[in-house]
Amino acid sequence: MISLLRIDDRLIHGQVAYGWSKALEINVILVVNDEAQKDQMKAMALNLAKPDNVKLYIRGVQESGEIVQKFAESQKSKVLVLVKNTNDALALVKNSGGVLKEINVGGLRFSEGKRKLTDLVAVDDRDLANFKEMEERGVDLEFRMLPRDKKKNLKDLLKN
Repeated sequence: MISLLRIDDRLIHGQVAYGWSKALEINVILVVNDEAQKDQMKAMALNLAKPDNVKLYIRGVQESGEIVQKFAESQKSKVLVLVKNTNDALALVKNSGGVLKEINVGGLRFSEGKRKLTDLVAVDDRDLANFKEMEERGVDLEFRMLPRDKKKNLKDLLKN
């Protein structure tokens, strides 16, 4: 089963590896990122950052829709899917046969041309368009860093 799909530009780090993995009893992390799939050093760093008892798979965006569908049907796997940006998240939503119903938005760093929605999530017009399309496809977006944090939705954050 897919326990969580998270957008986080850092991919695997302490909050993800230990906060989310522990709370959701994750036994598989699927990183969906073309760059990490092609870069052996990045892949090694991601492998070192994950908890010891968790399997790690790193796959490209195009092939991952089918993989997500298979994991969604799995009874043994509790999967945390990580993507680096909203483009990759939207591609997964489009290519995974409707199995993704909720996305956690955890970390998108601020850079020029972006505006802050939370202290740790900054977006540009493209990100907002991607979020809107995900919602139109029936995906609930939640904004929070850790499982213990209060869920916020996009509509509330855009009011600020």
